[in-house]
Amino acid sequence: MESLMFSFALSILLLSSFTLSFDSSTDQNALVSFKNSIISHPYAFNWSQNTSVCDWIGVSCGLKHHRVTALNLSGFGLAGTIAPHLGNLTFLRYLDISSNSFTGSLPSELSKLRRLKVMNAGINSFTGEIPPWLGSLPQLEALNLYSNQLSGSIPHAIFNVSSIREIEIGNNSLSGMLPSDMCNNTPNIKILSLEQNQIGGEIPSNIWKCTHLEMLSLSYNNFSGNIPREIGRLAFLSNMSLGYNNGFGGINISSSF
Repeated sequence: MESLMFSFALSILLLSSFTLSFDSSTDQNALVSFKNSIISHPYAFNWSQNTSVCDWIGVSCGLKHHRVTALNLSGFGLAGTIAPHLGNLTFLRYLDISSNSFTGSLPSELSKLRRLKVMNAGINSFTGEIPPWLGSLPQLEALNLYSNQLSGSIPHAIFNVSSIREIEIGNNSLSGMLPSDMCNNTPNIKILSLEQNQIGGEIPSNIWKCTHLEMLSLSYNNFSGNIPREIGRLAFLSNMSLGYNNGFGGINISSSF
């Protein structure tokens, strides 16, 4: 009986070890594919397959499962495209690839990052439209695509993420209008930064439903019409910039209160 129990325990231990090794290999393979898609990396990577992925520069792992939970490569001078294999980092919570020279689009495979809370891809050269699949990331809190070459309208889907707190997508070539119900499902949003685009239409009157809004930046766009009175109901709003729009008289309206 004791021999049977020992054999069973040993089997469980070996299975757990195999699973952990397999999962770590999945993360390693994903990052190697990511590195292989980079055509320029002036700062030396220490991403050697002979060392643990958790020891690689810019990589952080969770203590329990030793899976990759954060990837911070901001300002590394990287150039290239984003490999779709990055979507296999299914434990990833924090992704910062800002201040580099990435091109192309954000691959749809990143929609598999269901635990992701922060995505910062600002100050790059990404093109195309903002991908609607961003609205399928249930835990996303901060989205930064500032200063890229993105075009098209803002997908309605990103305003359906109830956990979102920050949307910073200024300094692109976005057009279209803001969804009239954009604040219905984003009560926790604190920062909405859309300046320096080509967004038009009126500011949605339901903006008062973004009850925790602290910063609203819509300057240098094509907004028109009246500024909705409902903005006055935003108790936490401390910074608002609406200047240089078609219908606001071309006067820089910047307030701190």
